[in-house]
Amino acid sequence: MAEKTNLLNHSKKMLEQNQVHIWRVNIDNPTLNLDDLFSDVLSDDERKRVDRLKSEKDKRRFIVSRGLLRENLGNYIGTEPSDITFTYNKYGKPDLKPEHNQGNIKFNVSHSANLAIYAISQNREVGIDLEYIREVRTADKIIKRFFTQQETDFYYSQPEDKKKLAFFTLWTRKEAYSKARGMGIGLPSKEFDLNLAPTTVISTTDMKTESKWSLVDIEIDEDYLAALATEGKDIEICRFEFKTL
Repeated sequence: MAEKTNLLNHSKKMLEQNQVHIWRVNIDNPTLNLDDLFSDVLSDDERKRVDRLKSEKDKRRFIVSRGLLRENLGNYIGTEPSDITFTYNKYGKPDLKPEHNQGNIKFNVSHSANLAIYAISQNREVGIDLEYIREVRTADKIIKRFFTQQETDFYYSQPEDKKKLAFFTLWTRKEAYSKARGMGIGLPSKEFDLNLAPTTVISTTDMKTESKWSLVDIEIDEDYLAALATEGKDIEICRFEFKTL
């Protein structure tokens, strides 16, 4: 696995077959023009969704994360952001409408607290998860429901001051893999163990498929944990950040 980082002002990027592009945006960035994103980029349905949200924070999060997703995908596929049409599988995972996606671009989105991240790939499924590191009072219940015995043992073997980090390390990896499989957290998580080695690309095979998947921890911010899951092993991760529109 190779990795490189760039800071860009939302310029068009070329996506190679073996690359996964990861974009980060600070949702609270004051240079972002919410009015333009809302009126010129979002679809009618998305604007109605914003209007139904009660919290101004939730409205901003949706406008920025969905608006910049459209801007970003528009650059990759050569389509006006407002013309992009999404399709959704039965679990709610979005995809690009085939007629707008001759290059078979795949993407996934995650946001937590004041950050959003996008994973963009070509001809390979991709899933990404981002979590702000915080106290989780229901951690024991979540572990019992979703974690395998190996993962549970790993979690409880950690000292108290490391358990929060261990929990989110496992959680982001599980959710990224499940999202890559197109099922969100709906994938029966106890049916696969994820390698517990930190910050490495690994292969994982669950009980129902022989497909190989790479899973890697992604450094985003000291207060966050993130994980990326994608098909195949020959991966170059390229990191970018939205600075302004």
